[in-house]
Amino acid sequence: MARGPLIDLHRRSGATVELIDGWQVAVRYSQQPDRTGNALVDLSHVPTFEINGPETGAALTSICGVDVPLRKIQSNDGRHVYRLTPSRAIVFGNVPSNTGAIDVTGGWTSLALIGPDAERILNKVTAVDLRERTLPVQACCQGPIFGVNTLFGRFSDRFELHVCSDSAEFFWDVLMDAGAEFGLRPAGIDVISGRG
Repeated sequence: MARGPLIDLHRRSGATVELIDGWQVAVRYSQQPDRTGNALVDLSHVPTFEINGPETGAALTSICGVDVPLRKIQSNDGRHVYRLTPSRAIVFGNVPSNTGAIDVTGGWTSLALIGPDAERILNKVTAVDLRERTLPVQACCQGPIFGVNTLFGRFSDRFELHVCSDSAEFFWDVLMDAGAEFGLRPAGIDVISGRG
């Protein structure tokens, strides 16, 4: 049984924790935000793989059916592929075993920041330009949040934020503090499926 770095925080905060694919996961909070509210969701249980080297493009083609352009995200089959450099990509979700991808799940913490004020919340804690014309939907970039190197992914309904697991609790607290004025609430993964 695996546990993400935030599971004790979720338990202390009253989240319902269930076992999903061998991981302890916060599935819901007693006071989940409604469909129009701002929510912070822990996705640390999502399998995470890294692909490095000169064959990165070929590996991505075998996984996605196409090579993924630089700083773009390809989403299919329940996975998100972030192309960081010509020779490096991160895959959030399962990959076929013959791709040369290295499982780095325990080294990453992934969070979804959902809601109408997600960009405004992030603007309080980073100098990275997250305007949609700079970081369009299905694009990614890297930059700091309070000194923590962060991989940003923009989707139509949320930002996904990926950091090293040893910074997870600090990172969670920074985002919750920044979102307080916008009514940001912690939520379990149920809130993602509840938003359509």
